[in-house]
Amino acid sequence: MATCEADVGTELTLVKGGDGIRSLPESVPASEWRDLCLLYERERARADEAEARAKVAEAHAAQWRRAEIAARGRAGCWQVQCEASRDKLNEARAETEAIRRTAKEALSLQAEVRRLRNLVDAAGMPWRKRPSMVSLRKQVGRVRRKNAALRARVTETRQAATAARREKNAAPHAVETGQVTIRSLREKNAALRRKHSVPRTQARAAKTRMATIRSLGRKNAKLRKEAQVAQAERRRMAARIEALEAELAELRASRAVLSKALYGRKSEQREKPRSNRRRGQRPGAPGHGRTPRPGLGERIEVHRPPKAACVCGGCGTPYAVNGAHDTTLVEIEVKAHKRRIVRPRWRRQCDCEASPREVTAAAPDRLFPRTPHGTTVWACVVFERHVGHRPLNGVAAWLSHHGLPISAGTLAGGLARLASTFEGLSQAILEHQNEAPVRHGDETGWRVQSLKQAGRSPRAWLWVSVTADAVCFHIDPSRSAEAALRVFGAASAVQALVVDRLSAYKKLARVLDGRVILAWCWAHQRRDFIDRAAGRVELTDWCRAWLERIASIYRLNKARLSHCRPGLEQQDEAFADARQRLQTGVEDLFATAERELAGLDETAPEAGPLRSPLNHRKGLSVFLERPDVPMDNNFAERTLRGAVIARRLSFGSDSLNGARCTAMMYSAVETLALNGIDVRRWLNEWLAACAGNGGQAPPDLSEWLPWSMSETRRRTLMAPE
Repeated sequence: MATCEADVGTELTLVKGGDGIRSLPESVPASEWRDLCLLYERERARADEAEARAKVAEAHAAQWRRAEIAARGRAGCWQVQCEASRDKLNEARAETEAIRRTAKEALSLQAEVRRLRNLVDAAGMPWRKRPSMVSLRKQVGRVRRKNAALRARVTETRQAATAARREKNAAPHAVETGQVTIRSLREKNAALRRKHSVPRTQARAAKTRMATIRSLGRKNAKLRKEAQVAQAERRRMAARIEALEAELAELRASRAVLSKALYGRKSEQREKPRSNRRRGQRPGAPGHGRTPRPGLGERIEVHRPPKAACVCGGCGTPYAVNGAHDTTLVEIEVKAHKRRIVRPRWRRQCDCEASPREVTAAAPDRLFPRTPHGTTVWACVVFERHVGHRPLNGVAAWLSHHGLPISAGTLAGGLARLASTFEGLSQAILEHQNEAPVRHGDETGWRVQSLKQAGRSPRAWLWVSVTADAVCFHIDPSRSAEAALRVFGAASAVQALVVDRLSAYKKLARVLDGRVILAWCWAHQRRDFIDRAAGRVELTDWCRAWLERIASIYRLNKARLSHCRPGLEQQDEAFADARQRLQTGVEDLFATAERELAGLDETAPEAGPLRSPLNHRKGLSVFLERPDVPMDNNFAERTLRGAVIARRLSFGSDSLNGARCTAMMYSAVETLALNGIDVRRWLNEWLAACAGNGGQAPPDLSEWLPWSMSETRRRTLMAPE
């Protein structure tokens, strides 16, 4: 796990007592003792400040999560409003198209207007070049005035006719003349009415059409204004959406930082394109069939039909056997039972004092005195606790469900007694690792509750050392170089240690003076670029480019290893070509880092990730000369996964002795699992051997370690019971 040198404080070798810090031996001067006490208090204050900062960081993380949820809600509201505005704009566009179609139809009225103009010209009425409703109204008024004048003349004529009728006897010729005049005037009046009736009807129709056109024009203008308002609103909403998308991008970048703080390395995974292939077996592809299980035992059960069914119903002749149908079902039984051992007692019947008075069989073997539980029970407890990663309360509940109620306190006490049987195994595993050419190292947090009761921080550290065939765990209250020396300091030959850039490893290499070659992890270099780009949208492309460069180094190394033949000093030409391409790719990467760093300010955010590979170039290039050295320590981090799950479920250990016991048992079961040995079967045989040895480990461990046991025994232990 990557850390800064500032995070690792100076280690003090202080002797703790029940009431605080005891004084050192008299050989230590009083002034140095006071300085050590002050330094101890300062480190305790730093630890308290670190815990306070962690609480503040958790509060900020919760606040950022709430802000992200609120921003998503606001983005959703704005998206709904944008969709509504788009609907309005579409409606306005539809109405505009309707108005345009109406305007096109209005063009057809021009032919009708021309026809009306011809009619008016035929009527002998004056007409302007561009007739309008005002001119038509004036012409209609003139026609109406002419009609009024004609009506007045008709009235006068009627009055004259009345006067003529009065004078009929006296002037018959005048009456006839008046009647002729009246008839002629009536004919003229009718002709004028017929002449002007057609233009009046056409004028009314034109007036109606002009009113329609004007109303459509007003509606079109109104719709144009609404369309302009909608377009302005659309532009405003588009700008708002862009602003929200930018804000959302910043929030996502901030979420990357918070995810890194909350979930650790799970947030490092890059998004992969989704495949369109459906899950499951492809149609027509051959299946793998049922999984063979040759190691399972077999119980044969014969199910016969009823006797009445095996006799002919017509004549009563019995049926003859005609083969059998085989059906296989896999079953499992987990059930606790009592093992009652009866030992008959034999009493002497003679008077010989030299012989014992009574003879009986030896008592059954027990792991420790007065325990009512056999070795299989404790093997099951160890398996569920350290392979199934159950807390002790969960193991106790699991046993109760299977008919064996045991309290968690009893289980804790039993595991503490079993610690001595695993101590020799843990030491043998560590000695075997000291002879390995390549080791992986890593560390993670662990809690020891007793440290808090003693006035110290309850945080301890779970160290792991992994080789090709062994795993060793160690829990220490410190993360300093002294703790690393207790795990890696006894190497008997020069070893390549694949680790992160913790400063304790750097001091370890200086103390061991060449016995350890530090091979830095490329995955941690990759994380530097991810961490620096988190929360900075402008560095996204830069981060992706560097991740692709590191990925290309991984691909080139994979191609080189595909041509490598282990055990041969002289490799073929394909290996040499692949090695040359890898060497060139690594040199180009460092050259790019130097070039980009030269063009940046020292305070630029990109400077740190670019400066780190240049400062650790020697350790990052170890894998070039040694193909057996991997590029990262992911092997160690994957080994820590089970212990981390157990830590989250059980909150660590209650005491340092419990933590020591946990580390030793994890070392044993993880080493067995790494070598493909069935852990439950090995535990049953191991604890039975310890019970037969008086509760202690067998004196000869060669038959219990994977690398020293015989091949026959190895194959036996690899098969499940």
